Amino acid sequence: MNDFEKLYTVEDIARITSFTSRTIRNYLKDGSLQGRKIGGQWRFTMENIKQLFSNSGFLGDMSRKTRQRVLNFISGADTELQGKSQVCTIVDCYCESQKEGQKLYQKLVTVINTKDDGIPAKFDYEFIGKRNKARFTLFGNPDYIIKTLQLL
Repeated sequence: MNDFEKLYTVEDIARITSFTSRTIRNYLKDGSLQGRKIGGQWRFTMENIKQLFSNSGFLGDMSRKTRQRVLNFISGADTELQGKSQVCTIVDCYCESQKEGQKLYQKLVTVINTKDDGIPAKFDYEFIGKRNKARFTLFGNPDYIIKTLQLL
């Protein structure tokens, strides 16, 4: 780890994945997520997060959660995203490799972490290896979605 590498908290990973902090702590407990304690609190590098996203059990959990979130959005049951307009879109980016898909994922994490307008925005990521496809499911206000689509 380099001295200036960004470190993520349990809450950051929960926000990125749309899981609860408790679920993230369960991944720590079962070894799916590696990190280090600094000052009594868990901290994670982007490499730790990448390793979590390469775990097949975690990916299955993410897939189920994404499907449920899309169904909630369609049925109007999604109350997390508040505002006048909400958008849910699915973007498939065909990649040469999983590494390329993870670079796109890292860019989106940066967008989420620098977003400070107070309006919730989320995305889910899945790499479909058979097709070399990075799939992003985006939830948020139209401005966030447009900014994210331009990035992709």
